[in-house]
Amino acid sequence: MPLIELKCVKCGKVFEELVKADGVYPPCRECGGKTEQVYSGELFVNHAHKGECSGDCSCCGGCNK
Repeated sequence: MPLIELKCVKCGKVFEELVKADGVYPPCRECGGKTEQVYSGELFVNHAHKGECSGDCSCCGGCNK
């Protein structure tokens, strides 16, 4: 279960909660209102090389040949 940051759409309270990965979020701890996930970080994606590995892992963080 991931720890995610949630924000209440009714009162604005922000808190962290352990939730299942099913997209169902618990109600606000303060007012019982609907909550939504807060996206506060960055996402990094490792794109695989097409063809043979060049051995330059500085661009992909891959195999460290």
